[in-house]
Amino acid sequence: MAISSIDAGVVAPASPARGGAPRLVVVTNREPYLHRATTRGHTVLRRTPGGVVTALDPVLRLRGGVWVAWGSGERDWDEAPDGVVGIPPRHPRYRLHRVRLTPDEAQGYYREYSNASLWPLCHLALERARFYRHAWARYEAVNRKFAEAVLACAGPGDTVWSHDYHLALVPGLVRARRPSQRVTHFWHVPWPPATLFKLCPDREAILTGLLGADVLGFQTADDCRRFLESVEQLLGLPVDHETRVVAYGGRRVVVRAFPVSIDTPMVTGTARLPAAERITRALRRRVERAGLVLGVAVDRLDYSKGILPRLEALDMFFRRFPHRRGRVVLVQVVAPSRSDVPDYARLGAEVHEAVRTINARWGTLEWEPVVSLARPFGLPRLAALYRAADFLLVSSLMDGMNLVAKEFVAAQVDRRGVLLLSEAAGAIAELEDALPINPLDPEGFADTLEQAIRMPVAERRARLDRMQAHLAQYTVQEWAEQVLAAVEQ
Repeated sequence: MAISSIDAGVVAPASPARGGAPRLVVVTNREPYLHRATTRGHTVLRRTPGGVVTALDPVLRLRGGVWVAWGSGERDWDEAPDGVVGIPPRHPRYRLHRVRLTPDEAQGYYREYSNASLWPLCHLALERARFYRHAWARYEAVNRKFAEAVLACAGPGDTVWSHDYHLALVPGLVRARRPSQRVTHFWHVPWPPATLFKLCPDREAILTGLLGADVLGFQTADDCRRFLESVEQLLGLPVDHETRVVAYGGRRVVVRAFPVSIDTPMVTGTARLPAAERITRALRRRVERAGLVLGVAVDRLDYSKGILPRLEALDMFFRRFPHRRGRVVLVQVVAPSRSDVPDYARLGAEVHEAVRTINARWGTLEWEPVVSLARPFGLPRLAALYRAADFLLVSSLMDGMNLVAKEFVAAQVDRRGVLLLSEAAGAIAELEDALPINPLDPEGFADTLEQAIRMPVAERRARLDRMQAHLAQYTVQEWAEQVLAAVEQ
């Protein structure tokens, strides 16, 4: 069976680490590379998408270490029965250590507890959250599996960096077995208010698990504040809100905001590639010949993204501004997600119906208000779409950060577009030149969209210049270095 690989990232010596820094042990639910079958029956090693992989793959290649993750690829265990893969395969710079999960473990830990309990609670979708004892038992058992893998891979002087709501217990489990281990954990999604987090029946275990870290990272200062309030109110522990330090188990746990960013040079460079430029030019020719303003929205299919409220606001926009009928088109990319979960299947059907209703109400033989594409796009096509757009709509009901907003800014090399960004997305704290929108205020949303379309070219460029300067300075690599500096100082 032929095996090929995509060797993406920085090639550099793995060990010893630069400047004598400790090795890094990254722990995530999703693996950075997976083995999958091609249509011709070959096996390929593919890099998985996402900001964490983009940030940490180059860091691990530089410093050396291990990446511990769930081996979920369809051919992962055929190609590496012991679960260990050198990355990159031909000249390894670090090791991928896969954790094997049974179907029951994956169901309870991932689908039921992580994604049907913690995810809706953190995104304030309380009516969707359910906490079942069997799911918690699986979650706890899988976190122990991950912790055991970490302890087998990490030396006493190494830095362990675990991630997100899937692995909340790992820091405490590692700490209990190896008290001197250096541990940091980053929570990527929003942290809910203490008055709502107390609805989690396993709140004490999750809080104390996270407090096993030396440094806890969150996306925003508000997330830090809400976490500290949860610790104070639900555990009764002493908290210094000014320094953001929790006294726990004879240690100081430091809580900090480290907003995740993107690989800005990569996104900008992709938007300038000849293939992307060709797509951009073709799109611009089509919309300009038709006299259209091109709007874009890019989301994973999830109720937290505010897709239905966005469509309601667009419907309101055509009611309030009839002169825009036939003149504005929204290209909406909605990548399928968690299709085996009934809530997501229902949401997909509701989005399809909402698009159909808007197009039937306002569309003509020559014009459809919404072009909805229910499939994932690769970065080259996305970058071209971002570059061609006159505006981008990010309408999240609750979002830890939202990297689509940052990708749009980085890809706007022609500086024509306006970013409309939900006030409930973490990115709003950094991208101050975006036009803020409230996804629950359809009339206000519609008015802001009209403001964006009317915005003079000089103002568009000035706003993008300032946001692009911020992203050029604060990249995803800078984010990773800041977190590691905080725990290794």
